[in-house]
Amino acid sequence: MDASAARQGGEAYEIFMGRWSRPVADRFLDWLHAPAGADWIDVGSGTGVLTASILERCAPASVVAVDSSETFTDYARHRFDDRRLCIDTVDATSLPVADGSRDVAVAGLFLNFLPSMEEGLREMRRVLRPGGILGFYVWDYPDGGMGMLDVFWSAAAQLDPAAAALSERARFPDCSHAGLTRLCQAVGIEPAISTIDTISEHEDFEEYWRPFTLAQSTARRYLDGLDDEARARLRGALAQRLDHGGPIRLPARAWCVKAQIPD
Repeated sequence: MDASAARQGGEAYEIFMGRWSRPVADRFLDWLHAPAGADWIDVGSGTGVLTASILERCAPASVVAVDSSETFTDYARHRFDDRRLCIDTVDATSLPVADGSRDVAVAGLFLNFLPSMEEGLREMRRVLRPGGILGFYVWDYPDGGMGMLDVFWSAAAQLDPAAAALSERARFPDCSHAGLTRLCQAVGIEPAISTIDTISEHEDFEEYWRPFTLAQSTARRYLDGLDDEARARLRGALAQRLDHGGPIRLPARAWCVKAQIPD
């Protein structure tokens, strides 16, 4: 892929979502408490938010970062220059490492996008050594835990009831304590589950709105399908809810999961 296109795609995602996931990544790794000198795999690594935190905070021996999006992996290759890191463009259900070859397998804000979260989790478990650590985190979508998205779809559904089915609340019902517990037990691991609460702060309404028009996402595809009048109505409905002439602060809450593979 052209380096400029990869950079633009990666930067658009960073503006839209990456900047809110950085503080969650740091706090997740503190909570995970993995040992130094470990061999890691970062599944669904995207633009490298969690990868960067691992390299900076965890003193890994090696990190394999994988994502199926060539846009993201090309962006990450230009972002990082670290001999400990290998970046690969592969599907998360066919990881490019041997059975029992990693000490830590993590996934940040990714597993819910797989056709089968269970299949992705089983693959992460496959690559772990006995005693290895499996960890991941997802936004608390069912309870409105990603406020910037929740308010977007709430306003859209008020104008167009069919939009409700596109919302993260509707699409990811298992991103809850009960759903994640069931998922882990289905693959034979007993999880510890916690939450991380933070805030997405937008300088003004324009800073809130613009990223929806840039990054490839379900919201962007929905906007692209609207005519000019419908798009203006949605923007106006959101402005009525959010634009009070100053910063916009919305909740950002993630569920964090970890488990240790039996020896």
